[in-house]
Amino acid sequence: MYKNFEHRFNLQNHFSLFFGLLKEPAIVYGISNKIWIFVSSLVTAPLIIIFFSAELQGYYYAFTSLLGIQALFVMGTGQLIQQFVSYEWAGIKYDKNSGFSGDKYAIERLASLKHFSIKWFSFVSFILFIGLSTGGYLFLNNSNSGSTIPVYQWIYPWLLICLLKSIQILISPGLTYLEGINEVERVNRFRFVQSLNERIAAWIVIIIGGKLWLFSAGTGVNIFSQIRFFRKKYFEMLRDLLKLKTDKKFPWKKEILPLQWRYALSTLSGYINFSLIVPFVFWYLGPVEAGKTGITWAVITMLWGLSVTIISTKLPALAILASRGEFNRVNKTFLISTINSLILLSASILLFYSGLIFLGNILPSVSIRFLNPFTSLIFSLVIIPHHFRFAMINYMRALKKEPFWFISILESVVILISMPLSCSNFGITGVGFTLLILISLSTFVTYLIFKKFRYQFYK
Repeated sequence: MYKNFEHRFNLQNHFSLFFGLLKEPAIVYGISNKIWIFVSSLVTAPLIIIFFSAELQGYYYAFTSLLGIQALFVMGTGQLIQQFVSYEWAGIKYDKNSGFSGDKYAIERLASLKHFSIKWFSFVSFILFIGLSTGGYLFLNNSNSGSTIPVYQWIYPWLLICLLKSIQILISPGLTYLEGINEVERVNRFRFVQSLNERIAAWIVIIIGGKLWLFSAGTGVNIFSQIRFFRKKYFEMLRDLLKLKTDKKFPWKKEILPLQWRYALSTLSGYINFSLIVPFVFWYLGPVEAGKTGITWAVITMLWGLSVTIISTKLPALAILASRGEFNRVNKTFLISTINSLILLSASILLFYSGLIFLGNILPSVSIRFLNPFTSLIFSLVIIPHHFRFAMINYMRALKKEPFWFISILESVVILISMPLSCSNFGITGVGFTLLILISLSTFVTYLIFKKFRYQFYK
């Protein structure tokens, strides 16, 4: 089995498999969504430059980074529940006339899992609003940014977006369950349309002078379209799911919590590694430098999001295959998706770097709103080892395993210590080098553990 994982494809077969993946509707819609996010950002970035001052641009990307903290409140529960749903769904069928049928034990577990999900996300939604609104206010109001932006220009938009984000978390289990039953194609198609509407709403607010209210406009459209999607496409299924009841009590604390706290640590690591960059720069180097960092890092992470779609769309299928013990297919799917996503990521980074150099030659007044090409290249290289680690982590999660949590803890602690020192002593280029070194080292250790753990698991 382990040797099968190391199988090598010849070049012709590899490209055949690559283009075969790109024909799958779920991947097409997923990549289309990421392409749209990237292309729309090419519109958003100039609008921010035109309608926002350099200082307000810093607040825009500070908002963006701070809102990423919502992932810490969810603590990876969404992906975890998705995988548990996939495992149970392997023995269940649904018909809108007769409801759920199949393995009665699996149906009872699905009903119990639904109760757990509703309670959990209701609690998280409330805590998110309190923590995000209060913490964000304290950070933005007390940072050493020397800002001349009046408090009223950012405090009210901040409070409203915190409320809307909490509502978004409250209704998020709906999409989680649909992905868990492998409705990835429809969900990705919906997210593509949702993203179109969300970005257009934000652009309208920017153009009419709404400034930081653009976040609330986009999220409001997101919530409305999601509710409409549930009612139009999956009303009967979600209604019947809500009606599912069981008198049996399943030990979710024993099944979910041992994985959840590991997922939470991994999520925390991801946030510290990537979403805290702009807030640190905002605090130590001011909103102008934070704006440059934010817009550059946003493009890089969008390129990564585009390429990683090839992996993420396969996760529900991997979980279902693993639940059936079809590990040969798990291995092959994982290997193909990882290699092809890396090819796409590398090509995207090269294109971005070339674009920055070209922009500096023809529009220097615009290029100065980004980081310089050399520093941008350093930050771009950071995402490659992170991509490898993402693939390995999600492979193990498809097997309900999380063996890398302690690496996440160690990496986060080191980054939290080194990031302020890098900002204050070496500037933004020093931050890029620090991240590249630390994440490359942690990815190498992750690979060694992945290789050893997987060999022991399958031998």
